[in-house]
Amino acid sequence: MTFRVLVYAHRKPGVSPEDFKQHYEAHIDLFKRLVGEDFPLTHRRTYIERTASDTAAVDASPRNATTPATVILGRQSDYDFDCLAELTFADRAAWDACTAKVLSPEIQAQIAADEAKFWDSSKTGVLVIGDVTETTK
Repeated sequence: MTFRVLVYAHRKPGVSPEDFKQHYEAHIDLFKRLVGEDFPLTHRRTYIERTASDTAAVDASPRNATTPATVILGRQSDYDFDCLAELTFADRAAWDACTAKVLSPEIQAQIAADEAKFWDSSKTGVLVIGDVTETTK
């Protein structure tokens, strides 16, 4: 059975949404190279749509005051993250192998150095996905 995790990623203050996306996409290439065969089966990234504004959005965080999300329902503060990534592994053992590589001192240092350019790691959230049910047309 596949093993999936969600990662909530936030850009660093001062990094534009566009720059965050560019850095993250390049970061995936680095991550893939560093973990090699232990890279997940898929690494899907969903970026929050943000529109630059001259005025501060109601209920937005200071970081997103002038780059509000396009919220249909909810509050700006509910969508402070910039990207939701879904990583799919063949099973829990594959996740464990990837994580072990990522936590090795050499790889961890390279990943952290790259993320320091664009990613606010203090706000990162990672959680395991349970059952997934999909309905199609």
